[in-house]
This record gives sequence, structure tokens and C-alpha cells, in this order.
Amino acid sequence: MYKFVAQNGIRFASSRGLITVEQLFQMPLKSANGFDLDSVARAINKELKGMQEESFVDDVSSNPRKKELEISLEVVKDVIKTKQSENEAKLNRLKKTAERKKILDALAAKRDQALTASSIEDLEKQLAALEDAG
Repeated sequence: MYKFVAQNGIRFASSRGLITVEQLFQMPLKSANGFDLDSVARAINKELKGMQEESFVDDVSSNPRKKELEISLEVVKDVIKTKQSENEAKLNRLKKTAERKKILDALAAKRDQALTASSIEDLEKQLAALEDAG
């Protein structure tokens, strides 16, 4: 489908004009200003649905614009799916990083707790060992 888009120079209508496939990947999934992938997909879908009106005279199935719109919609949906997967992976990485930090903080707290629970003699021995080593 990307090959068809590239070979036919298909552009995608957006609130800022026509854009390329490459520019689709730079767009957010949703935005407050309407310049987003959701709006592009909805516009293509709306035009495609408008072509599905029945005609008893014209053969709508042979309309080349319909094929172009169907492929365009599939490309935009693929870009959306790709960006959603990337966002999910990024969120999972952030969760793992936060969990790792939490575990490291708990380990440090346990070590501090163990150190403060040591007897005076043990602490003095540890201090003397550090002073002898340095």
C-alpha cells in the first residue's frame, strides 16, 4: 500500500493543506487544533462513505478515486497503529524505569536501616576498617 501511495504521489488532506506519508509520522494522534491523524483519517473515511451512495447508472466500483481513498485510509490507519505501539512501548519503558528507581530506593533504605541497627561495636569496627584502608 505504501508503494501505491509513493508511485501515485498521493497526498493526504489536513487542516494545514496536503501532506506526505512522511509528514503523517510527524503528526500527533490527536490535538486541540485539529491537525492530527484522527482528523485526517476521519476526513478520508467521510469522503469514502460519500462515494458509497448507490447509483443505478454509474459504476462506482470502477472509480479510481475510491481505490485511492481506500488505500489512503489504510495507510493512515497503519501510521496510527504504529504510533500507538510506539507510545505504548514508551509508556512501558517509563513504568519500568520508575519501578526500578523505586526498588533501588527501597534497597538503599534497607541498607541504611541495617546500618543504623548495627551495634556500636560493629559500627566502630567498620569505621576503623575504613580509616585503615584509606
